[in-house]
Amino acid sequence: MKTQLAKNNGSNVTLVRCAIYTRKSSEEGLEQEFNSLDAQRIAAENYIRSQQGKGWIILPQHYDDGGFSGGNINRPGLTELLKDIRQQKIDCVVTYKLDRLSRSLLDFASIMNIFDNNEVIFDTVTESFSSASSSGRLMLNMLLSFAQYERELTSERIRDKFAESKRKGMWMGGYPILGYDIKERKLLINEEEAAVVRLIYERFLETESCTIVMNELNRRGHRSKPRSNVKGRNNGEKLYNKKTVRRILENPYYKGYVTHKGELYEGQHEAIIVEEIWSKVQEIFEKNKSTKHQKKSSPYPLKGLLKCGACGATMTPTSCNNHGLKYRYYTCNTHFRSNSCNSPIRNVSAEGLEARVIDEVILKLKSLEVMLKIQELAVRPAKWRERNERHFHLKLRNEHYL
Repeated sequence: MKTQLAKNNGSNVTLVRCAIYTRKSSEEGLEQEFNSLDAQRIAAENYIRSQQGKGWIILPQHYDDGGFSGGNINRPGLTELLKDIRQQKIDCVVTYKLDRLSRSLLDFASIMNIFDNNEVIFDTVTESFSSASSSGRLMLNMLLSFAQYERELTSERIRDKFAESKRKGMWMGGYPILGYDIKERKLLINEEEAAVVRLIYERFLETESCTIVMNELNRRGHRSKPRSNVKGRNNGEKLYNKKTVRRILENPYYKGYVTHKGELYEGQHEAIIVEEIWSKVQEIFEKNKSTKHQKKSSPYPLKGLLKCGACGATMTPTSCNNHGLKYRYYTCNTHFRSNSCNSPIRNVSAEGLEARVIDEVILKLKSLEVMLKIQELAVRPAKWRERNERHFHLKLRNEHYL
């Protein structure tokens, strides 16, 4: 709440507690002793001092967002500012420029709604307006509309530049894929990792199975490419899974191309896999796609019913192709995922196991006890029908007399 300041030059004035909010979109330069956030705060402090005759004073708390975009409100400094406003600790918010608070018209409207509900004034150092007046509010919305237009226009230019760079085959950032390192913003072959990539393609051409390739890679001690995030945490060096292997096999970067929105462009980096081998791999995937509908004719009737005797995990249906013939198996799920099952028998032939189960079922069905039970179940529906018909006719007769 605003409080009354003691007599200042013979008159009482209202004490206005002013919070300074600063923001910078990128983290570049924030490590410097005097950065953009400091410059914005000094300019805002000088502006508030120039308004001391109106009772404006500077709050000591810092509300800074370094490295956060103005296109959204998910910012720690802004969150803390709005929290203190709701707790009636702030009477005025001052920023260096309008777009430091927000560059989105929709977000700005929601922020101003919070300001209005708590009777908080918004002012800037470089633009001569204040939300305390109706004309200031009009100018505020006009300037913010231009700020949003500028942000969207900049985004379009960046997207266009990104697309054009992709068409030229340039690497446009991100984590390098297995087999490549980044040097001077270019992809260069890492020979040690490239050997693993070639092994993956060679073994898949021989086995036509991502599962077999995955198990072989993990058994040989190969792990995914090491990579660190911004906080220094290592997200790589993990066991290979089927999805990772397939992603490598389908990546056109390995044949020397780059992708953008489904289109392929010849890249500026050197290929690890020749195009002929890469195309053969894709033909195998296409062939497997075309035979997916055949699963109905060769289902896995014991799916979800079998458990591994060693670890208790579910036995997962798997298959592989060898010389044009398809072989079906039930595989221990633990072994399938991490190769850590201790059972000596990890893959069971589906055909042999299903035939054994069918023989046992037929044998059970031929027993006298089961045949009598089947006969009882077959006769029971007729009895139910007869009972229901009697009940129906009785009900009609009662309704007739009513």
